[in-house]
Amino acid sequence: MGKAMKVGGLLTIGLLVGALVMFGAVRLAPVLLASGNNAESRTTQVVQSVTKKQEVVLLSLGIQGIAESTDKSKILGIDIPGSDRATFLQYNFSAKLGLDGESVRVVSTGENSYRIVIPEFVFIGHDDESFRLVAEDNGVLSWVTPEVDTAEMISGILNDEAEAKYVDANIDILKDQAKVFYTGIISSIDPDVSLTFEFADAN
Repeated sequence: MGKAMKVGGLLTIGLLVGALVMFGAVRLAPVLLASGNNAESRTTQVVQSVTKKQEVVLLSLGIQGIAESTDKSKILGIDIPGSDRATFLQYNFSAKLGLDGESVRVVSTGENSYRIVIPEFVFIGHDDESFRLVAEDNGVLSWVTPEVDTAEMISGILNDEAEAKYVDANIDILKDQAKVFYTGIISSIDPDVSLTFEFADAN
């Protein structure tokens, strides 16, 4: 009888220990699972926040200047004296420089660290345009020379080559602005995140 009671007691203790182990496992499991899910969720949030499917304006430039166009007529390859035409066009506009947010890539480089791959910077657009003819300097025989096409002058001010020059001239500022912009987005999700940046234009 005493032996049976001992066996029963051991079984009871075993059941209690097992219950405690199960209880502890049940309590710890959500914490462990939540930790993994939070990391994955944070990564997903970072990717979704950074890879915005839109153009990101990083810099706005106030551009102003005076464009000059000159022309003269010729006969048999010889300039006609007094046939000169000179037109001066004043222009003002705001140039928007930035990047295509959809092309930005986020690469995980370790626990809580990412590499942000920035595509080439581009001329996004312009607004507040103002073009005004400020002066003309025409010779006495300028009537034999076609009038200057101001629309063509404006196209020359805003063509692809000119836009690329604005980007190239401000490439260092654009890189700094990209770092500030994306660091701000990601830090709002996790202030302790570690970031590195890679630029398509490595110069």
